Formats: sequence, structure tokens, C-alpha cells
Amino acid sequence: MDPNNIELDLKKIEELGKLREGENIRFRIYLKGKDSDRIDKIVHRLNLEISGEIDCTKCGNCCKKISPSLNKKEIIKISERINFSPENVKEKYIEISDGEQFFKDLPCTFLHENKCSIYSDRPGDCMEYPFLHKNDFIFRVWGVIENYSICPIVFNVFERLKAELKFK
Repeated sequence: MDPNNIELDLKKIEELGKLREGENIRFRIYLKGKDSDRIDKIVHRLNLEISGEIDCTKCGNCCKKISPSLNKKEIIKISERINFSPENVKEKYIEISDGEQFFKDLPCTFLHENKCSIYSDRPGDCMEYPFLHKNDFIFRVWGVIENYSICPIVFNVFERLKAELKFK
């Protein structure tokens, strides 16, 4: 990947995710031996650079492919936003898996023309996505690899991180 180009083609990103699965796992192992604070600084910088170049409303792939985990407060907030009772929200929109609550439909019911119709009341997982601003990157690489094929920001940050660290 040319470090100056930003890949936005979702089909290509998905294909490269499959092709580079082994390489990404090797890179995960490689990162385990690196200084966590140094890697966090690099990832945070790359995330700011790349996310500033990508308009998520032209993509919306996260809302099409991933369902956020929801807590009780978030369900209440959404219910107030759409004038439903929390019970009706749970019945209509939520499923429970392994004790966690998720939106049951993909793409997300609240995604309209690649924009969130409950944006100011969206769940915390949605606000935080793709989680690249958080610390301890090297301890969360499995999740990053899972999002590599979904999110252009994750894909480009991960590829630039490989280039910057001269990973082969």
C-alpha cells in the first residue's frame, strides 16, 4: 500500500482483509514485543490523520456489518428519542446473546442514507468506534483485525502502522 494513498473501496478492503489475514496475525504477534505507549502514540496520530480524511457518512459500513452492545441506559435513551417504551424498544429492536443486548437487524434500523437517525443518542459503542483513540492498542489487536475488513479508517491505520514500523 502506498503510504500516501487512503484506500476507500469497501470491496477491495474486504478482499485484502481475507488475503492479509495471516500477515495481520503475524503483525499482531510482532506488536506484542513493542512498547505499548509508543505504539499508542503512533496509532493515535495515524487515527487523527486518516479519520480526518474519511467521511464516515459516505461509508456507514460499521452500521451495516456490526451491531453495538447496548446497556440499560442506552436503551432508555433510545426509547425516549423514538417515543417507545424501553420494553417496546427491546421487543422490536434488541436481541440478547451471551447475556449482552445488541440491535438485532443489520444494517442498523437507525441507519438512513449512511447517517444515524439517532446520532445524538447513539450507543457508546457507536460513539467510540473504531476504538483507535483508546490506549493499549497492542492488547486489542484481535478486535482491530476483526474491524480491518469493515472500516476504512482501521484498514488504513493498520496498513500505515505496518509501513511505519517497517513490518515485512
